[in-house]
Amino acid sequence: MYNESIDDLFARYGPAYKWFATITSVIGGMTVILASSTVNVAFPDIMGAFGIGRDQAQLLSTGYFGAMTGGMLLSAWVIQNFGQRAAFIGALLLFLFGSAMSGLATNTTLLSSGRVFQGTAAGIVQPLAMAVTFSVWPARSKGMSMGLFSMGMVLAPIMGPTLGGLALEYFNWHYVFLLQIPTAGIALVMGILFMPSKEL
Repeated sequence: MYNESIDDLFARYGPAYKWFATITSVIGGMTVILASSTVNVAFPDIMGAFGIGRDQAQLLSTGYFGAMTGGMLLSAWVIQNFGQRAAFIGALLLFLFGSAMSGLATNTTLLSSGRVFQGTAAGIVQPLAMAVTFSVWPARSKGMSMGLFSMGMVLAPIMGPTLGGLALEYFNWHYVFLLQIPTAGIALVMGILFMPSKEL
């Protein structure tokens, strides 16, 4: 199971595998992208909870995007050395850890550290998920596959503020960071089943 190419997975799951891999990639990609925009609506609550200014609260976004850039630079090396499946699973585990750390944070150091972990994971997952989606479709359908993936990546930041607002309305700011955990868990399980484990 942990040494399967795309061809091996097509042999196991049949033609439907391209959809399984695409859905896995889109869920994983959307989950990590959601974390980039859900936090913005929680800034006032976080500022009040920790007694910090807007500049310090803004570091939660800056740290995320900075770490995401670093994760993207690391992505090719991680995939080459560990394979797509291990990279996808490892990044999602890091994302889950960062989400839990931020959601349960009792100080700004833990909160900011969790955001850095989330961002690093996002930087690894996004290019990996896009590459897998592109690879599992035949040449005549690659444009459509990229359209499907891109649609998910565009929808995620649009949905983020709404979901973050709902978390604040019915719960509190902690849940802004915890709300991605269920979909990250789903993507993790699907990644174990449907991500290829050899280098692209």
